Amino acid sequence: MAKVIVDPITRIEGHLGVTLETKDITTKTGTWTLVDKAYCHTNLFRGFEVILKGRDPRDAYFITPRICGVCHAVHGEASMQALDYAYGVTPPPAAVLIRNIMFAAFYCYDHMIHTYLLVGPELGILAKYPPMVPPVLGKEGIASIGLGSSYAACVEMQRIANEVVALWGGKAPFPVCEYPGGVTVKPTLDRIAGTLTRMNQVWHFATKTMYKDLMALKEQNAHIGEVVSTLLDINFRGLQDLGPAYKYKLSYGLFPDHENYDDWVKAQDGEPSRRKSAVIHAGAWDGDFKDFELGKIKEYVKYSKYDDSCTGLHPRNGKTIPKKDKPGAYAWAKAPRYDDKPYEVGPFARMVNTFGLNWTFEVTNPITGDSLKFEWQVLNPEGSVIDRVAARVAQTILFSTKAMEWAVELKQYLNDKIVDDRTNNFTYVPDNAEGFGLVEAPRGALLHYTNIKNKKIANYQCVVPSTWNLGPRD
Repeated sequence: MAKVIVDPITRIEGHLGVTLETKDITTKTGTWTLVDKAYCHTNLFRGFEVILKGRDPRDAYFITPRICGVCHAVHGEASMQALDYAYGVTPPPAAVLIRNIMFAAFYCYDHMIHTYLLVGPELGILAKYPPMVPPVLGKEGIASIGLGSSYAACVEMQRIANEVVALWGGKAPFPVCEYPGGVTVKPTLDRIAGTLTRMNQVWHFATKTMYKDLMALKEQNAHIGEVVSTLLDINFRGLQDLGPAYKYKLSYGLFPDHENYDDWVKAQDGEPSRRKSAVIHAGAWDGDFKDFELGKIKEYVKYSKYDDSCTGLHPRNGKTIPKKDKPGAYAWAKAPRYDDKPYEVGPFARMVNTFGLNWTFEVTNPITGDSLKFEWQVLNPEGSVIDRVAARVAQTILFSTKAMEWAVELKQYLNDKIVDDRTNNFTYVPDNAEGFGLVEAPRGALLHYTNIKNKKIANYQCVVPSTWNLGPRD
């Protein structure tokens, strides 16, 4: 057995390393070294929960987005939904639409760069598919053989999507337009028109380029499987055999219905919920649809660099007591579990909790009238590289459509209030309260919890997507 350390892991935002324990197997094509066990070690103590103690509860909206330079906006949204609940206020329909538009554009940006800039280069090389390979020959290579054409187009499209985030959020990254009970930016015809113009471009890129590239990968997938199978003398079907995870998939849901916000809040109340009025549903998939229940989440620290008193706690009772020299600990991340089981979170988990294993939906561009029917039969129910790419493509198509539909809908609310009446003077802070924010970051289920005492943060806890997918053992 050999030990291989890959540290840092590149093309992610954060500080991750992996230690691999290997074993040798012999086939008729030779002796091959395979991974036997893997350990993820998150190498940096961030301490946001400690930083927030004693601060004004509203500060969390501005501080927590710095947890991640890629998923910044959703940390702000999670903190704001926790404050909405703690303040006992409900964002009015116009505010829900504005939040949804901004985050739909943000999601499109994130899914596009992941598909093309992070995982796409390897997929393009494996599939011998020039559009997804980086444009190393510049404009001439793009023009002559299409080398990097999709990659280069993505760089432009993600900028356009971020312009929509800035249009409503004031800036991107780190938008600043939300407040407990609503937003601080008014809907105007200029903003609506700017949204429609830009998201129309994103929609056409998603439906024409991303979907075409996904189908090209699927077409080459069997060939990839044949080559690897022959090389290693194993049964490797293709990219569906690369990256399977747990059979359990967790989603908190995404994009509440502006006319049925009560359904969204049930999950924060702790009731069993699917949030089926939302675009993306909540759920705890175990091979079939199951309700999500907030009370079933716990975090463990057996191999985490925190005091043992922090283990086995629900986020409501969560503690952040660092212990950097703890014997046997190798990670600064905790190990979250749902119903005491490890769950995958992320694009694939969202899709199976919403659509099951057969993803079929039709979208129509409200500006041009063009339509697309998206169809994808999951290739590996435990998740895989190609199924996760398909999930990101599907969501970019769906969310770019919804952003335009919401922008059109928003025209009916131009003169409506944008913040709850109880917080529209921007001074009220509850004396004692608590609240959960349960949203989906592009990388997966994101929970923020705030506990307010004497108008200050007494306890703050974050359970973030990467701890579900990349946390230590429990």
